[in-house]
Amino acid sequence: MRVCTRTGMVAKHKRQLETAVFLVLGSFAVYYLVDIVMTFPSIPDAVRRGMPTKSLQALAAHKNVSCFILTLNESLEAVLLQEGIVCHPFLGQITDPFIFSHVDAQIQLDLVRGRSSRGAHYTNNQSVSIAWNHMRLWQKLSLSDDSEDMLIFEDDAIITNHSLNVYRELQKLNTFKDNYIIKLVNHHGLWLGRSELSSLERIWVDGTSYVLKKCVCRTRQNYYNTGAYVIDRHAAQILLDKFLPMRFHVDMYLHYTGCEFSNLFVVESDVVQLSDRLSTHQSVLEKINRMWPDLKELFMNIVSSDC
Repeated sequence: MRVCTRTGMVAKHKRQLETAVFLVLGSFAVYYLVDIVMTFPSIPDAVRRGMPTKSLQALAAHKNVSCFILTLNESLEAVLLQEGIVCHPFLGQITDPFIFSHVDAQIQLDLVRGRSSRGAHYTNNQSVSIAWNHMRLWQKLSLSDDSEDMLIFEDDAIITNHSLNVYRELQKLNTFKDNYIIKLVNHHGLWLGRSELSSLERIWVDGTSYVLKKCVCRTRQNYYNTGAYVIDRHAAQILLDKFLPMRFHVDMYLHYTGCEFSNLFVVESDVVQLSDRLSTHQSVLEKINRMWPDLKELFMNIVSSDC
């Protein structure tokens, strides 16, 4: 009798434990689903701008291009890429109260609390300053009197004339009409990001093969590097128009906005190599804290994708 009673008690405790685990997991699932649903309204809802027609004249392969290296290093020197093409250092600004005031009010609160509600949102003040300084370069291009492209490097890119050679070869394809962003470092995913990118042309530069791809539908990814890219004046103006209030890490903002409102191209494989230095705005603790926001961002992109 005692054996049966003890066996029954063990079975009862086991059922109670299983029920408790189920309730805890179910509570977490409900909480995160509510969190995702509450976050969706924060995604800007905008109408796609009209894309240029095929009748527009293609840009000449010798179109003027300016080049800048975004850096906080005051001693960084200019780099001569080719005759007449110099990549000048562009000294960035560190986040101050004026810059911080341009951040979305809810994201300001998240930054003060040290958390992110979405993976695309700023992690800390350094991520705010990085986005702000990219914006300053877009502004510089939009105010330029010359009809030129701008080649932008972050200072962890290894800068050589190879990137310029690839850009010149891409121009010869007569693909870039107006309002375009060309990502030279993309690091896109191996499976979720395939359907959003349509292969256009293959080129060979200095013995290396590259495939030019175009974003054709809303991204499923949540991370695209901004180590090096090219933009024209029209795309720079669109990036400026939609920049405030500040919400997104610049790599995500560039891809989200570029794919939706401009002609976004990526080059596979990476044209520019990075120095692989440690991130200036992600500690180990920050990476741990961003695990859920990053997963949520990816889930939201998959659900909202029209690919």
